[in-house]
Amino acid sequence: MTKRCLQILPLILIAILTSTNLHAQAKLAVYGTVGGEKPGVPNEWGTAGTVGLYVGVVKLGPLALSVDGRADLASKIKSGLVGPRLALHLPAFPLKPYVEVLIGRSSYPNLPNGLPLSSKFVGRGVVGVDTTILPRIDWRVVEFTYGITTATPRAMSLTTGLVLRF
Repeated sequence: MTKRCLQILPLILIAILTSTNLHAQAKLAVYGTVGGEKPGVPNEWGTAGTVGLYVGVVKLGPLALSVDGRADLASKIKSGLVGPRLALHLPAFPLKPYVEVLIGRSSYPNLPNGLPLSSKFVGRGVVGVDTTILPRIDWRVVEFTYGITTATPRAMSLTTGLVLRF
């Protein structure tokens, strides 16, 4: 009986280690978006662009928790942000909504008064929706970000783009 258990033990160990529900998924994605951003300066809208990546931490059924890092490169504000990302992916539903809470630094090099505003600590809330268009490519249908810290000015953006998943 003991010899039989020793023969089965490696198979049980392999099954446990390869189970998607019992360990983190090392999923990586890079993305880029374009759109418009209001940096918090009254009546000022400018172009917005974001480049970033997220790495999967854990997948629990239809929920996926990741860590997102991004650079927002708008015409009126530059930011570097990082934080958790929670996405929902239901197999029979083509849209994948997600939410994020990011923290980082922003600078405003082009204020209307001509004076730059140096780096400030900021937080942003993010909501968005992705959908798969090719096996490893998603279309970021829409992403909305909003400044959630007391730092002024509060930025908001509305963008769309592409996600390349590895």
